[in-house]
Amino acid sequence: MSTSSQLTSKLFEFLNTTANYAVLRNYEGLPLNNSSRDIDILLEKKEFLKIERKIVNLIIASEFKVTTLYRSEKIITYVCAQVSSGKIDLVQFDFFFNTSLFGILLLDVHCVLNSKEFNGAVYHVSKEYEFLDKYLQLKFLNKPYPQKYKVLEAEMRQNKVLPNILKETTGTLSLIALEGITSAKFKRNVFFQNLKRKPFEQVGLLFSFLWNYFKNMLIYKGFSICFTGPDGSGKTTVIDGIVTQLSKTYSSIELFHFRPHLIPNLGEAAKKTKLKSEVDKDFSNPHRGGETGKISSVIRLLYYSIDYVSGYFIKVRPILKNRNLVIFDRYFTDIIADSRRSSIFLNHKFLFWFGKLFIPNSDYNILLTANTETILARKQELTAEGIESINKKLNYLADKNDYYLVLNNGNPAEGVQKIITIIIDKQHQINLKRIR
Repeated sequence: MSTSSQLTSKLFEFLNTTANYAVLRNYEGLPLNNSSRDIDILLEKKEFLKIERKIVNLIIASEFKVTTLYRSEKIITYVCAQVSSGKIDLVQFDFFFNTSLFGILLLDVHCVLNSKEFNGAVYHVSKEYEFLDKYLQLKFLNKPYPQKYKVLEAEMRQNKVLPNILKETTGTLSLIALEGITSAKFKRNVFFQNLKRKPFEQVGLLFSFLWNYFKNMLIYKGFSICFTGPDGSGKTTVIDGIVTQLSKTYSSIELFHFRPHLIPNLGEAAKKTKLKSEVDKDFSNPHRGGETGKISSVIRLLYYSIDYVSGYFIKVRPILKNRNLVIFDRYFTDIIADSRRSSIFLNHKFLFWFGKLFIPNSDYNILLTANTETILARKQELTAEGIESINKKLNYLADKNDYYLVLNNGNPAEGVQKIITIIIDKQHQINLKRIR
């Protein structure tokens, strides 16, 4: 049994004796076998807040840590992780308080919980509400019901209980009648039905949605990781390992190289404006250029800074806002550590403070390197002097906040484990402060 299965078993053992809850979907096999990326649990918000600290203590006692904590008007999410014996185990718990979209209530928690069933291991919603939970959300978004659930849909067409639920929640008398109205009319029907039946709850939910929406836009719940280090330090292999491990729970991980690339390389921009006739595209030798002067270096620095700042708000920040991850294979830190690659020959201490003042910071700046002999064995075209120059600058950065020096002299899997451990520990510290 995996450690995540053990944690899940303990959680449901606790909920079975403490809370009025129901698993929304994919409950077959729980608690030992989880067939989904996450586990969706429905319960009343007031009840959850009373037991939240006990749930967190249970997670910690099982030697898991909270890597992501997300709150909105309808859900609180915990992504839990454990690193042990070279293995990384992740599990996500989504605690739902209703089924709603954009602050409009679709299914009331009390009605759903009143019809819950017990399969001998966990409480789960009835078939009617399991169907409606997804069907009503897709109707609201004007999206088709998935083909893989058509058997359940066919069963619901013959269901005797469903019409009464539909009348209460949507004002329609049957599934056929619901199919016959547009998505826009469906939204209006549901909204005004809610105002008629429970006006204070609907208005409160709408304001709560708006409050949480703007709050989560300002304080994002995803995180970014950037990697910097000399060629031969194993960045590509380690990044691949990080993506493989974290993608088990995080549904979207976006990769960038060096910068957001909202604007073209400086050479290409110069060619387009006819300031330059040819562009050197020999990317096999990133250190091919000679040392440039201060003015040229400053121009490059300012040009790429525009990309880092504008690209962050246009391309990077929306990803983080949606609780997803961003990984940079090299970032602004690479300008500090490796002048020859970027052709920006300015003092590394000046570049650090410039970046701190003007460049959006990554949540985790991983300074990945190895000793000179190991790197030379991997990349014979490099020089010991060049490697040592980069490592010296990495050592300067290593004692700064959010910078982490990781030696990758051995098996890349060990480097992956070190980095994920760093991220998990720091995320856990941040999230514990936010738990009520």
